[in-house]
Amino acid sequence: MAVSGGRCYTLVTTEHGDVYSFGLNADWQLGDCISEPTEGMLHAKDDFPEPHLLSHATKFAGEEVMMVAAGLFTSAAVTKQGSLFTWGTGKGLGHNGTHVAPERLGMENFGDSHVVMVDCGYKSTIVLTASGQVWTCGQPYLKEQLQTYIDVFCLVDPERFKNRKIVMVACGFRHRMAIDEDGMLWTWGANLFGELCESEVDRGSIYPVAIAAAKFGDNKVVHVDGGNGYTMVVTEDGSLWACGRGHNGCLGTGILDNIQTPQRVGGGEMFGGHGVRMTSCGQDHTLIVGKDNRMWACGDGCHCELGMREIQCMYFCTVPTLIPNTAKFVNSNIMTVSAGTRHSVAVMCDGTIYTWGRRLCLGPRMSHRVAGLGQGDGEYVTTPQQLNPALFHGARIGHWYPWFSTHPDHAMAVAMGLHNGLGADCQFSGLPPELLHCFLGISMHSNQQYGPGILALLGLHAAVEYADFEPAVPAP
Repeated sequence: MAVSGGRCYTLVTTEHGDVYSFGLNADWQLGDCISEPTEGMLHAKDDFPEPHLLSHATKFAGEEVMMVAAGLFTSAAVTKQGSLFTWGTGKGLGHNGTHVAPERLGMENFGDSHVVMVDCGYKSTIVLTASGQVWTCGQPYLKEQLQTYIDVFCLVDPERFKNRKIVMVACGFRHRMAIDEDGMLWTWGANLFGELCESEVDRGSIYPVAIAAAKFGDNKVVHVDGGNGYTMVVTEDGSLWACGRGHNGCLGTGILDNIQTPQRVGGGEMFGGHGVRMTSCGQDHTLIVGKDNRMWACGDGCHCELGMREIQCMYFCTVPTLIPNTAKFVNSNIMTVSAGTRHSVAVMCDGTIYTWGRRLCLGPRMSHRVAGLGQGDGEYVTTPQQLNPALFHGARIGHWYPWFSTHPDHAMAVAMGLHNGLGADCQFSGLPPELLHCFLGISMHSNQQYGPGILALLGLHAAVEYADFEPAVPAP
């Protein structure tokens, strides 16, 4: 992901392959500190209220970072060279210990295959390799695994997926998900609220369970994400499906109740005429991006993480609601989003970034420590506010831009794609250059293979289908 919101902190990666982190640093999740910890915690002075640079040259062994993932206590990054870096505290790092700074795990740890995707949950990490295999590490979710647990990455037996190639993985709070090359969803882990999309799996499953396409209207699954006891699924026709814990409205079904089997939330009729492109699940709220590159939200908004309130108040939104335009934000041209714990983040097609939600942390010894907004005064940022590009030294958020300086063949392809000779009827003619560059850069990159789910996280899935896409101009 170009951006990832965790427990009171945020990670982003830039066009130069660097990482910026900001927010709470109580568990070393920001990848840097200036003081020695006491009683197992860092001091407030080691928090980063504003974006803090983790240079790829010094923090990531010279490898440019492509993707970041933020969990509750652990952080991870994937480089363009296919290495995995992890840091933070607790289980799920693959290093058998706590690490203040990023620690490298090369392809030799993953069957000599490059890592192409990573996601973090509750003290756990899941990895997808270029070979289509899945590796996991972290605290076991079921008691049947407690006796066999070790803090190293272990391969999920490909036979558990019927030897199908996996193209996307995701972590919920205590469950995991994967999508195979045929568009089938697989889930495993805890099933306390129905988050595995399979009501017949009592309390959970150690091994991946195939979820029948019939549960999604016989459509292929292209994107999935999981939150605290719930799962959101996007199918090929642009429909959004939900299951699991729904007492706070995060499922978007209009009712405050758990759902044991997937329920369709909506498609084109609800989300801009074309349906859903991607979704991101937080602790208690969900962000949804339509194929028209606008953003909806549902769930618990009492910390302003829905971005809909000019003043902070208790507020639940039980159905997906379009985040309104303001003087400082136009809900259009959304590239990708991330729902963190009590805060939200969005990256625009031009590489700028917006944050909103609670600026200060909750909990013992943390009530006056900063969270993952990177900006603002007071306790809340109530609606999406742009972070000053100067905080990132002028770099755009996202990893796609520099590939054209290092891969001349890509640059030629872009030049050809933008040539006026293609005519106004070309399906690419209405796209902003950033999006077209991003699409070509990834789709033509010879060393990596991405499924639609990963492309969605980067703001690419299905976006090139609409020639009427026009960049929005923010209000002055």
